[in-house]
Amino acid sequence: MRKLRSKIPPPNWLVTFEAAARCLSFTKASEELNVTRVAVSQQIKSLEAYLEVQLFHRLHRSLRLTRAGEQYFRAISDALQSILSATYEVQRSSRRDGVTVTASTGFATYWLLPRIGEFRKLHPDIDIQLLVADSYLDLSTQEVDVAIRYGDGVWPNVEATFLLQETIFPVCSKSYLKGRPPFTEPRQLLGERLLHLEGRYDPQTRWLPWFHEHGVDIDSQPHGLRLNTYTNLVQAALDGQGIALIGPPLMKNHLESGALVRPIDVAPTLRRAFYLARPKDSQPTPQTTLFCDWLETVVQ
Repeated sequence: MRKLRSKIPPPNWLVTFEAAARCLSFTKASEELNVTRVAVSQQIKSLEAYLEVQLFHRLHRSLRLTRAGEQYFRAISDALQSILSATYEVQRSSRRDGVTVTASTGFATYWLLPRIGEFRKLHPDIDIQLLVADSYLDLSTQEVDVAIRYGDGVWPNVEATFLLQETIFPVCSKSYLKGRPPFTEPRQLLGERLLHLEGRYDPQTRWLPWFHEHGVDIDSQPHGLRLNTYTNLVQAALDGQGIALIGPPLMKNHLESGALVRPIDVAPTLRRAFYLARPKDSQPTPQTTLFCDWLETVVQ
């Protein structure tokens, strides 16, 4: 092992090289590693001097790997990925009695939490840690066993299983409809208080595309109350603040209870879906398998 330590370059040089070779940019590598560009450049020079091999062609405002650099990058990248996978598995093995689940705020609040008690009754010995995040956590590097993701089911290094299809349509509270005549045409909603979901959400969830889909030719987003989180949008609709474009599966309980109703009978807009996502190359723990099996049973 002493001989091994004398032959292997310092690990931080290898991590820096992998980032620079993958990005083909010292600047981008420095941003990713949270160090200065000068520090990246110096570490690459030190690594090249240590190996007595040139790893990069320094071009005008760009980088290109040499043949030796390409060969070394493939080897180092694979080695670091193996270390990362081993680290992840060791971390998972230290918490065998629990399952860490990540989901968006909307899914966690309106679908998972109302049902998670069923799983806890079936398996009271299994601890559940719920990480609520509207950005996708990297399943290969985060301490996450399973994720519920919204999208098309295609993510790198992820095994995805279809769970639930989303549909949306106009909804509001019963109190909002008091004193209003029935709506028969989508155009009539232009005169109503509309609730808009703004921010990093799919544009199809907004009113302008919905009106176009239903034959209403307008040039700009209608006026209304604009909110930047799904939970605030739902709460505004429940409070009678206006009409929102939301629907099953997250709103299933509110629709079945009558807390939210459909003010106009129109065909639902088919959206993307929720998927059960797991790291592709990771062996799930028995507890994770039990949770995933339960989840797939609940959605049937």
